[in-house]
Amino acid sequence: MEQQKANGLPAEHRRHIGMRIIKTVIAVFVCGLLAWARGESGFYSMIAAVVCVQNSAGKTIESSINRMIGTLIGGVAGVVVVYAMDALGILYFELVRYALSALLLIPIIELCLWIKKPGCAAMACIVFLCVTVNHSVGDTPAIYSIQRLFETLVGVALACGVDILLPYHTPAQTPAGAAVPSPDTPAPDAAEEVPADAPPAPEDAAAPELPRENSGEGAP
Repeated sequence: MEQQKANGLPAEHRRHIGMRIIKTVIAVFVCGLLAWARGESGFYSMIAAVVCVQNSAGKTIESSINRMIGTLIGGVAGVVVVYAMDALGILYFELVRYALSALLLIPIIELCLWIKKPGCAAMACIVFLCVTVNHSVGDTPAIYSIQRLFETLVGVALACGVDILLPYHTPAQTPAGAAVPSPDTPAPDAAEEVPADAPPAPEDAAAPELPRENSGEGAP
């Protein structure tokens, strides 16, 4: 019964898996496959692939550029801040590190706005927090930042490659709110036809005349 109802739905209301979903799944899987071959975690490259794949090739490239710029800004800022906190002896005081990491998001976001790249602010903040918050004893900030940058580059490159290689097949859609006429439905007439056997309209139905103003009997 439910299947019959689903088959009776209009085409615009039926659920289907689009090419953007397929491309995202393929890009994420390839990221994981490469990470498995290298013996590394593919977490950051998978995230970059998910975020970069958009509903058109142009938007995917634009999103990838924003992710690249954001990764560079966040990585460089994270390395500088970690080395600065290490020099001040506060790197392993977690509450202090969390407070500084949160406050320093303000200049990072302002920098992205200043260079007129607001789309890269989110990735810059994410990479910055990855470097500063996830830093542990024995990690080298520069090496850790370079690894995160490399993984993000892999995800961005794979997202662009998959998006370019696989074409988009967007079905023609009817605009929202527009009714699709059936071929069996007759076109409406310009004027409503009156049946031949309809009774004549009563004379009283005519609009009453408005009373004239009294302008005087002597008026010419």
